[in-house]
Amino acid sequence: MKNTLFLALRSLRWYRGRATTIVLCLTLTLWLPLTVRLLLNQFRTEIVSRAKSTPLVIGAKGSRIDLALNALYFDTLPPDELTMSESHYIQDSGFATAMPLHVRYRTQSVNQVDGVPIVGTVLEYFEFRDMRIVRGHGLRMLGDCVLGSDVAESMNLEPGDQILSAPKNAFNLAGDYPLKMTIRGVLAPTHSPDDGVVFCDIRTAWIIDGIGHGHQDLSRESVEEGVLLEKEDGQVTASAAVLPYTEITSENVGSFHFHGHEADWPVTAIIANPDSRKHQTLLLGRYASDRKEKAQCVRPFRVVDDLMSIVFRVERLVQLSSLLSVCVTGLLLGLVILLSIRLRAPEIRTMHKLGCSRGTVVSLVGTEILLMTLCGTLLALAAAWGCSVAASDGLRTLLF
Repeated sequence: MKNTLFLALRSLRWYRGRATTIVLCLTLTLWLPLTVRLLLNQFRTEIVSRAKSTPLVIGAKGSRIDLALNALYFDTLPPDELTMSESHYIQDSGFATAMPLHVRYRTQSVNQVDGVPIVGTVLEYFEFRDMRIVRGHGLRMLGDCVLGSDVAESMNLEPGDQILSAPKNAFNLAGDYPLKMTIRGVLAPTHSPDDGVVFCDIRTAWIIDGIGHGHQDLSRESVEEGVLLEKEDGQVTASAAVLPYTEITSENVGSFHFHGHEADWPVTAIIANPDSRKHQTLLLGRYASDRKEKAQCVRPFRVVDDLMSIVFRVERLVQLSSLLSVCVTGLLLGLVILLSIRLRAPEIRTMHKLGCSRGTVVSLVGTEILLMTLCGTLLALAAAWGCSVAASDGLRTLLF
């Protein structure tokens, strides 16, 4: 066997042009299906990992796929809105920690970068996702926000800067008035959808929604000219120039107030983190029976897995095309090897005259084929792995 390997290596070195061509053909043929397979597996892992880390999502009746995507990736509108009463119900049940989300608005574009979703939530969400501040500090009062790492980098924003919310309807000036939020901190990269959004307290999101607002103190001497129509005997009459505040500062935060009861204020989804598997089952049971008319409770992993099973049906076509490509390439390489053996007929006759048996010749040719196949496979695996590593950041950007 040692002698056969020596002769095979010498033969490949002598016919290096032919050997190199065959190895490259094998490499390219195997590289494409291997790369596609690795990227698809990475895609599936990135998508499913966030769903696995989120036990339960509660939302309004409707599409469970839209609900899961809104709560996990902040990318779609939910079927409808819930109210904070549902969050209070989950918290009071003692089965889980409720983390309400309000995801209906986006920021305005900054430095020619399109706006990103504004996520109103509670502090428990940051602990649940294990997020930490790397620059600045956390939320302290109404109007504060913190940026995901990708947002801070792409928009070139730092703590102390300000960012405006975009009105939901640009033609409804009396509706959701833009709010100028102060950036207090930047979050560490998590390689998840959290890197591409702006976080604020859920009450700040309600202010954008128009539920809470503040008003100017018209009795002060420093009120700008044009705001008052008349001021007489301590009574003031304001003009149409008086608008809700668009910026919350330490001086005017006391004037902001909310209308109605908190239980009636909207949320788009609620993430529930049960204390145990038993409590998770009990909470699912309640939403499957007592509260099924009011809301739905879904397991994100099941929803995303069902969605992936539909989307990845195209993977069968990729596998079939790859198999056909391998078969065609194998036939062509077989033809090339057969022709090369024909061309080496004088060499083989010389080997027979030197005393080599037919088995030795077959073993020599087989070793050459094995070495070329092994070399092509290793090169294809290395190239596929390199492509998957190089494309990982781009894949996350594409997904999140």
